[in-house]
Amino acid sequence: MEAFLVALTSSQDKVATATSEVELLQATLNGIGSGVASVADDGRVITSNDRFYDMLRRAGLLSLEFFGRSREEIVTRSLYDVAPRLQQRPRQVTGLTGCKFELQYIDARDQLGGTLILMQDVTSQHRSEQAMQEVLEQKQVIEQARTTFVSQVAHHFRTPLNVILGYIDILSAGDVNEVDAATRNSYLGFIRESASALLLNMNEMMEIIRLQRNQQPVELEARALHTLLSGAIEEIQPVLISEEVELDSGTVFETIGTRCARMDARLARRAMTSLLCTSAVLGGTGSCLRLRAQALASNFLCIKVEFDAGRTDVQSILDSIDSGEPVKEISLTGNASGYGLALAAILLRLCQIEISATAIGERGVCIEMKFSGSDCS
Repeated sequence: MEAFLVALTSSQDKVATATSEVELLQATLNGIGSGVASVADDGRVITSNDRFYDMLRRAGLLSLEFFGRSREEIVTRSLYDVAPRLQQRPRQVTGLTGCKFELQYIDARDQLGGTLILMQDVTSQHRSEQAMQEVLEQKQVIEQARTTFVSQVAHHFRTPLNVILGYIDILSAGDVNEVDAATRNSYLGFIRESASALLLNMNEMMEIIRLQRNQQPVELEARALHTLLSGAIEEIQPVLISEEVELDSGTVFETIGTRCARMDARLARRAMTSLLCTSAVLGGTGSCLRLRAQALASNFLCIKVEFDAGRTDVQSILDSIDSGEPVKEISLTGNASGYGLALAAILLRLCQIEISATAIGERGVCIEMKFSGSDCS
């Protein structure tokens, strides 16, 4: 900076001796990458370069009445008339187009007789820093998602694997005759159920990944709701029996009647089956799965699935429907996986069917699906 001032002062000393020297000074200033101006205390411009006024304009510091005027016209006016905000000596300025500028104010009365103002365009530097910050933030989000995913996968796979290995160790330890047939069959049943849970968790997790990565083709057409629901109920009968869960369908089919809704029948059937199956398992042994239907305005129909959570907490169920988080506490059953509710929600939304979940008291859950009515003909 001192070398710059010395060169500038030396050039000014020569201005009085030759016009060519004045031109040389101006050429030198115009060749500088920064905007440069030396200003007296009253705002009079002692010397400056063209880039300085261009930067004032781009930074939005130049008064509107001076837009489009040449440097020769502007330099005859007080700088504080031309750019009033400079009296406040801003250090950073953002133009209307997002350009960023930094300003420095150096006391150079001894060398130049006033204040030296240096103005620098730092837009590219700022954008590089901003881009780097965005990359770091994105990396942090990805890392957090990866950590969460690994933790979830570890739980859903490690738990049934531990059960399998544990009972295998029991069966393989000691004399085989020491374990009676009933106990052995019981242990084998635990191993089989845990293996089924492991396989189901893997299959439904991979199905969710495929749905999220690929554009799933969806064919929406009018389909009877009665057929959809009755087919799903028939499919989950073995689960209801093995889990000892009662199904209370009430008057749901009477309310549905002959109504139809626009849906992809294959995806909707898969979603409804996964939802009912997972809800039954979440209720636990001896629970009741209640189905209700309600006609809404504008030809909409709402099907509700209600149950009391027995194997997990209510918030975990709400989170699974809302944000796709798997439910952890059911990873030991081969009848439903922790990913069942999340998978059902994704499939239903692909079919443009609204799905939401609310808590009922301390343990109750109500999952609502809103179907848009359509003519079956």
